[in-house]
Amino acid sequence: MKASPQTIELRFSRSLILIIIAICVFPFILQQLGVNFGSVNLVFNANGEKVKLDHTSQDLILTNLRGTFTHLILEWTAICIAIATAILAFIQYRITNNPATPIIGAALLCAGFIDAFHALSAIKVIKSVSDNENFLPFTWAISRIFNSVILILGTSIFLFKSKRMAPKKGRRFVLLICLSFIFIAYLTVYFAALSNSLPQTTFQNSFITRPYDVIPLFLFLFMAIWLLPQFHKKENSVFSSALLWSMIPAIATQMYMVFGSKDLHDSNFNIAHSLKAISYLIPFIGITLDYITTHKKEQVRITELKNAQFNLRQKNKELEQFAYIASHDLQEPLRTVMNFTQLFEEEFQDKIDANGSTYLNFIKEATIRMSALIKGLLDYSRIGSKTEISNVKFNKLLKTVKIDLEAIIKESGAKIKVKKLPKIKGHKTELRMLFQNLITNAIKFKKEGVPPVIQIKAIDIGEYWEFSVKDNGIGIEEKHKEKIFSMFQQLHSKGTYEGTGIGLAHSFKIVSIHKGQIWVVSEPNKGSEFKFTIKKEE
Repeated sequence: MKASPQTIELRFSRSLILIIIAICVFPFILQQLGVNFGSVNLVFNANGEKVKLDHTSQDLILTNLRGTFTHLILEWTAICIAIATAILAFIQYRITNNPATPIIGAALLCAGFIDAFHALSAIKVIKSVSDNENFLPFTWAISRIFNSVILILGTSIFLFKSKRMAPKKGRRFVLLICLSFIFIAYLTVYFAALSNSLPQTTFQNSFITRPYDVIPLFLFLFMAIWLLPQFHKKENSVFSSALLWSMIPAIATQMYMVFGSKDLHDSNFNIAHSLKAISYLIPFIGITLDYITTHKKEQVRITELKNAQFNLRQKNKELEQFAYIASHDLQEPLRTVMNFTQLFEEEFQDKIDANGSTYLNFIKEATIRMSALIKGLLDYSRIGSKTEISNVKFNKLLKTVKIDLEAIIKESGAKIKVKKLPKIKGHKTELRMLFQNLITNAIKFKKEGVPPVIQIKAIDIGEYWEFSVKDNGIGIEEKHKEKIFSMFQQLHSKGTYEGTGIGLAHSFKIVSIHKGQIWVVSEPNKGSEFKFTIKKEE
């Protein structure tokens, strides 16, 4: 008995629980192997001996490092927000396929990388060639310039791009741009870390204390006044709006640094770093709200699609049942008419004149045709409903088709040329019917006195295989190309060619259940080429 939706519980997977346990046990194992995770405060005295600091000495050192700790906390807050924003941007991209979001996310992420470089340099995790007095203010200025430039590049790409890209092309484009951003970030770090002499960036006695910070100030102003409003107008999302409003704390950050900060860790310095973290936080809030909104819309859309699919399946089931019952029940009276017509003809053959015989022949032909039409309708209703999906080797399948059609192939003198065809998953019986219909039509509608030549091939077009069945027959006029796949359509007068006009309707439905399309390329007296696509993975 299946559990109802109300009783289903969401649980952690066993593998996730094992990972959590492993994370807890792993440090113990490493300790047993001699790894020391301790950070006891020790210093070396004049004799080179390790001496443990007392509490008073530790407090003094911590007090002196308070500015460094504050700076580190503010920087890593901004970095973590940038990373979270980038992750959400790429998750959002999987839903919307809009490349603008991950590109901006990647720009913010790379800006966060430069900020991380600046923060790690401040605590000597990353060592530089230059002294810290010039290195830290310079890396701050570089990180802010990089931040503004990378955002301008990211938004400009989509501001001046007129068309949306296809998903596959879009993914390649996003990957290429992200790698380019990472490469630019790497070059920036490499240059700053290995430069022997860096310019002075702080002038304590000047009106503009940090002139290098004027560059990102004007760049952020440019984005706030013109670039991002245009970008938001084009994208019109919560994220683009948040990106625009994040320029307020970004500009304020630069104002505090340009006109106020005279030294490392002073009041304006810390205010600027706090505002920078807020300028990262606003896009994060925007992408979060955007994701929630998109996710809700997607859930509503999925629910609507599921309901529509359910209703469609019910309708199709009802139609199939109706077609089966109607076809089955109609065949019985038709057989009765045919049997009694034959009995009437045999019993009263001597008593009916020529007109009577003609009338009886009309009745027999009409009942035979009606029976064929009902059988075609019944076959149409059954397509795709009974057979299972299996591996289909088309070259092997066509050998079977040629054996089935051996009589008409010999009679018409037809030549069937088959190139190497793929192997895919599909409905084998229906696909065999598809090729039977197309080959039979190619032979049926041949030119008078010209043996049919039929060429069958397939080409790989990405997610689909495109098949082609080409003949040298009488061709099809342009005005008839649309209606030939409709039910019971015959382009020629009754009796000119045998058939019920349902074969191509069968073909259309068979291709449809394989997530493909079918069409014809043809000119009168120049043959026809029926093309259809079949999706590679069902």
